[in-house]
Amino acid sequence: MERKKFKIDDYNKREPFRDATKFFIVYEGEKELNYFQLFNYLFLPPENASIIHVLEKDTIVGSQPKKLIERADFFIKNPPKDISVTPSEDDKFRFVLDVDQHPADQFNELFEYCNKLNDANLYISNICFEVWLYFHLDKREKIESNTSSDMKTELGVKHTELKIKNYPKGYLTAERIKKAIEEAENADNDKTNFFPSKNSSKVYLLMKELLIHSILNEDVNNPETL
Repeated sequence: MERKKFKIDDYNKREPFRDATKFFIVYEGEKELNYFQLFNYLFLPPENASIIHVLEKDTIVGSQPKKLIERADFFIKNPPKDISVTPSEDDKFRFVLDVDQHPADQFNELFEYCNKLNDANLYISNICFEVWLYFHLDKREKIESNTSSDMKTELGVKHTELKIKNYPKGYLTAERIKKAIEEAENADNDKTNFFPSKNSSKVYLLMKELLIHSILNEDVNNPETL
């Protein structure tokens, strides 16, 4: 049976249990939001964990790292009235963003901001989130793009070649998630640095964390059993 389409406006309708692990994710763009929104809907039992999305429409508009800091601060001090949990500086805050053309000092500022919070981290994709998505489909060595726009086109071509029906549902299978994590981890040449090397993504670290709480925990480790 086909699942209903999950809209952005539905993001807070699956209320987490009181004792569930809560991840407040601050996104740069909508493509990232759609990916994690569907992962939350399909694979995170609300009694285990839940993703609460920190959105532009509820907070501060802007995709620069410094704007994400402002967005998180605003969200903590002025949480949307329609969410059932009250965020605080002690919660798990996760920032997902691209390199794009943002000044390097802003990434350092965001990293320092994460260190000031009780439990926060940032996960950057270089050159863009599409690199992380590409890892679901093929190896890093196959990437030819040098710009964000070219990378998006290249992902689209690969998506069409493999006849994937839609995004993000076509990417969110146990086998593809496992593949993406392995590719990204192999591409991570400096695991001590928060900033990723070219054509790599630190998003795999967040996915490994989320998978611990998901119904895919066993399946991702043993995809042949699906």
